[in-house]
Amino acid sequence: SRASTCAARRWKRMKIVKMMLFLVRAEDGLGLMSPERWPARGLEGRGVARWHHECGGAFVEEDEGGSGRRRRRRVSRRRASAEVAAATLSVAVSGARASSPRSVTYLVKPDSSAELQPSLESVSRGAAVEYLGRGTRGVFLGEHHDALADHAVQAELIRSLSRRRRTCVGLEAVQRQFQPALDAFSAGEIDANEMRAAVEWDTRWVWPFERYEPVFRACRETGASLLALNVDSEDLALVETGGYDKLGARGLEPYVPDAERFARFANTAAFKEYVKYVIEPSYDAHAKMGILKTTITGQTLKEDMPFRNFFAGRMLWDSSMANRAASWARDNPAGLFVGLVGADHVKFGCGVPARFAFALDESLDRVRSVLLNPSPYDTCRDIMVTEVPPFTLQLRFAATGSSFAADARQTASADQTVLPL
Repeated sequence: SRASTCAARRWKRMKIVKMMLFLVRAEDGLGLMSPERWPARGLEGRGVARWHHECGGAFVEEDEGGSGRRRRRRVSRRRASAEVAAATLSVAVSGARASSPRSVTYLVKPDSSAELQPSLESVSRGAAVEYLGRGTRGVFLGEHHDALADHAVQAELIRSLSRRRRTCVGLEAVQRQFQPALDAFSAGEIDANEMRAAVEWDTRWVWPFERYEPVFRACRETGASLLALNVDSEDLALVETGGYDKLGARGLEPYVPDAERFARFANTAAFKEYVKYVIEPSYDAHAKMGILKTTITGQTLKEDMPFRNFFAGRMLWDSSMANRAASWARDNPAGLFVGLVGADHVKFGCGVPARFAFALDESLDRVRSVLLNPSPYDTCRDIMVTEVPPFTLQLRFAATGSSFAADARQTASADQTVLPL
């Protein structure tokens, strides 16, 4: 289900069934071009390579001797974390430009018919905010952690959404144990730098704190509360070295309050396809980068972390964020939760958004997923590919009638179902 097939048909209008939304910034080649320009540039061609030139990501596209041919060289990234697969191609822009972003918004329109022709529809900023805020319990904004442009758009959305309803902003960047520090910041008792020290940002998250400052300013200005979403690294390290058994039932309970529901979710056809497309390639990328011999706390392993433990850690990570968010939403039924998490935890819905809906016993129609400044690498299976891939707007899997497949934001035909990006 490639965007390029839509481009070949000039983005013909199709019946809208269910929609997911993502924001992009299309200034000077950052993010997506408008759909009208895609066919001429060719999604499967090399015209899109320029999007990543000098963008500060893990790859740089270069022209070979002015010939027009482009080669790829790998550049080192200063930091690596469990989110490295999602953040590989983040885009950094100057503070002046990021302080007042002009965003372009598209709805992903999936298609599970025999044609399998997903498409995009451009919507206005006002319509996007309305879509995100009306009748929803949660909005998850998939970010590239070190991209200032992403955080500037997040801040803009926080300001817009908090005018309508009481809003809570959840942070993947902060571990649960540091919630008192976020409460103190929200109450005006400490400033941003004091909060930075209190949550041990520089050792536990490592992505530049300065990039997140627009978000903290927006929360302070609007009165939006802050919520620590992430699993404590001490607990995650236990899972990375010994699986759930090493953490134990008592240690697991805060992150997975309903073990039966947790297991049922993982056994759905939708989730299994998501694992094949997102989680397994992420593990492979970590292995190629040589970062599977170190736990989240810096413990050195004799050999690469086995996939079983990597997968368990990733599920604990997602479950922690989803259940923490759902707990706030249950206590504040009229409020709106806005989660700031990595793009890998948002795309195709089966990371945090679906778990959040599951925890609330809500349909995914009441949860919104957003990708900020997506590149083709955010949507492809193998982020280590050397050629620029086309955008993937949906994943197809066999419909089985499982509870998750029936309840998720998917479109279904008699024999197949799709997960929109």
